[in-house]
Amino acid sequence: MLRVSSPVTSPPCPRCATVRPSEDARFCSRCGQRFDESDPADPLLGSVLLGRYRVTLKLGEGSMGRVYLGEQRVGEGVRRVAIKVLSAVRGNDEYIVQRFRREATTLASLEHPNIVRLFDYGEEGGRFVSVMEFVPGESLATRLLRGRLEPGLVLDLATQMSSALEAAHKLGIVHRDLKPENVLLSPGDPTPLLKVVDFGIARRPPAHAHEKPLTSVGTVLGTPAFMCPEQLRGHPVDARADVYALGLLTYLMLAGTLPWTARTLAEWTDAHLNLPPLPLRRQPGCETMSPAIEAALAHALEKDSSRRTASAMAFITELRGEGAAEVAASGVPVASIATVSPTTAPVTPRMHSRYATSPTSPRRRVLPWVIGIAAVGLVGGFAMVSLVLHRGTLLGHGSALRDGAPATAAASPAAPTVLPASPMEDPVARSSSANQASARAAVREGLSRVHAQQLDAAIEALQRARMPSVLTAAEVDPLRQAVDDLGTAKMRRLLRAPNCRQALALLVRLHRVGAAEGSQARLDRSQCARH
Repeated sequence: MLRVSSPVTSPPCPRCATVRPSEDARFCSRCGQRFDESDPADPLLGSVLLGRYRVTLKLGEGSMGRVYLGEQRVGEGVRRVAIKVLSAVRGNDEYIVQRFRREATTLASLEHPNIVRLFDYGEEGGRFVSVMEFVPGESLATRLLRGRLEPGLVLDLATQMSSALEAAHKLGIVHRDLKPENVLLSPGDPTPLLKVVDFGIARRPPAHAHEKPLTSVGTVLGTPAFMCPEQLRGHPVDARADVYALGLLTYLMLAGTLPWTARTLAEWTDAHLNLPPLPLRRQPGCETMSPAIEAALAHALEKDSSRRTASAMAFITELRGEGAAEVAASGVPVASIATVSPTTAPVTPRMHSRYATSPTSPRRRVLPWVIGIAAVGLVGGFAMVSLVLHRGTLLGHGSALRDGAPATAAASPAAPTVLPASPMEDPVARSSSANQASARAAVREGLSRVHAQQLDAAIEALQRARMPSVLTAAEVDPLRQAVDDLGTAKMRRLLRAPNCRQALALLVRLHRVGAAEGSQARLDRSQCARH
């Protein structure tokens, strides 16, 4: 009698519940999450931290430390948590440790459905540990790889973001680093549940009279693509800095791109300080957008904070069209909002001397979905640099920050620049936009090819997506890791044969597109390594 054994089923993706296609698959083809990351050299896997949180899976790793999926037994049930552990090297840096502690203190004071919750914090065996809410889903950055969002969904997400920010602002807390990677989307019905994460560089009132500020006057913290003018100048900021970033995020969700094209620190500084944003209705696909939406965005992106939308909820009121009359009554034409005013004359930013000599170093193996999973701003958080700004890559516009020429004046301080009604088209900007659209289409095509197990076509799509200075590493990483995953599965089959010649040829192809990590590791442990 034949005995038919039932097929062994692997656990689905812990984030989006997609079925794991095979035991060889390391990454989910839909959201990029690792199915499993068993590392026998990692002493924390399987251990219990703070006496009650069992570490089950490593979610990601970066320069600041590691983030794990953990379990906490609660009564008869088990709750999944995200555990952030500061690396031993960073744990010796008192400034980093203070930031880590203050993020925990800040989160502990915030209770809101759209802000990630802190469950626990402690120090154990020289390790600094934060235990936070695990948010299944994806980051807004990952979602935007699939294209711009519908206006109705944008309004809902912007409302959730505004509600979270308003709750923080009422306590005197300013996020200062609101960006797509720090916004998580958890599946919901009918719309996703949004969570704001990473309060690592948030400004908050001192917890006690003797607490010293960690940010000195003139220090710039944040991500240049989403920083308001006063933040770039190193001036003190308030809730209106977050409103500016909220306006940019809303613009990005509606248009699929930011209102400026910039790559270097100098270009971003010039854009935020001096250049008017491209009106939303001049973006492809946004021609029929409501004038109220465009007016709300222009008001939120006002360069002079005294003229900017005063609060996050006021922004939503205007976005819904309920505040259009008030904006119109102010006498400021929509076309002139968010341009250079007499009080915000163009300036030449002072660059930190280390910036010109220090090459940028993107975070090693920080996957874009890692930011989403841990719901803590996690690995790359604490976007802190003194006038060097953020050293990571910028969403949607070019490669990692590089030093550039000082910002140039875009207008005379005596006469505010008003965007002409019919400006001449910039062929460079048009080309950049076209290249970005083509590269993003290649990312989508490549992920589809990976899902269909078509490695050769996926490698070709990845090659097109990696055009220099078009997309950031964060935008291409989901495809790169998926190709790495599929390539590793094929490498495993070739090494079993063994077919060393084909294995080496495959490795060369994967190296050319930066997706050879898994395949290289397997080949190094095989007999083909001697060839």
